[in-house]
Amino acid sequence: MTIDIQALIIQRPHLKDPLELYARWQRFHQEAAELLPKERSALAAEDSKAYSRESAGDVFRLFASIFDLPSEAFEPLCRALEEGSVDFMRLPLDEIPAFPAIGCSEDEMAAILFLLSRPYFLALRQAFPLDGSQWEEGRCPLCSAHPALATIIEGPKRLLHCSFCGTSGSYRFIGCPNCGTEDVKKLNTIVSEDEAGFRVVTCDGCKSYVKIVESTALKDMTIDLVDIASLPLDIIAQEKGYMRRAPNPISLKKMD
Repeated sequence: MTIDIQALIIQRPHLKDPLELYARWQRFHQEAAELLPKERSALAAEDSKAYSRESAGDVFRLFASIFDLPSEAFEPLCRALEEGSVDFMRLPLDEIPAFPAIGCSEDEMAAILFLLSRPYFLALRQAFPLDGSQWEEGRCPLCSAHPALATIIEGPKRLLHCSFCGTSGSYRFIGCPNCGTEDVKKLNTIVSEDEAGFRVVTCDGCKSYVKIVESTALKDMTIDLVDIASLPLDIIAQEKGYMRRAPNPISLKKMD
């Protein structure tokens, strides 16, 4: 049985705040799903790059309510969504639209848009399931995001996981998925005695890292919860000068 958030908080009280934030996102996802079109054809439309103009305003107001955003301050974003001028498919490529009137930094806007857009990406995955597909150049075959983390399965085989749409797929066993190098001299492993079942593979070629999760951890936790539960390893890797290329389920890349 998959562990729930409250049980995980009891086990890992140091992660109470990020787990409670994730619980908010789960509520948003569940309620937003009721506002989105169910037909695959709606997501396949040529102009489908975010929420439909009919649902965008309602989805944004739901998001603002759950995450306690001041609706008036974020009106430019809501209006842009309703006008269809925000392209969610550019977000995994780190192309973040600017809204100067809102007064957010680029990192803050990237975090907001990630949390806001994820129900769209998860609906896209349901409409176009590509699980098991090869990750060409280390990018998600559905939305082109960098991997959030990886798991090792029998073979041995490495699977990469997307934090935007949730798609999982294979990538070559040796090599950095972020820059493609196969030079083992540039690849190193970080292990923490306090984080059993998790490790980090770093790349000195591009100064990035990817967390590796043993498949046994997935018996008790979803990929999202595994990513949050292993957050202390993100901190260790980043203190050593390596960067995370894809956000975790609560939008964090930098563990400040």
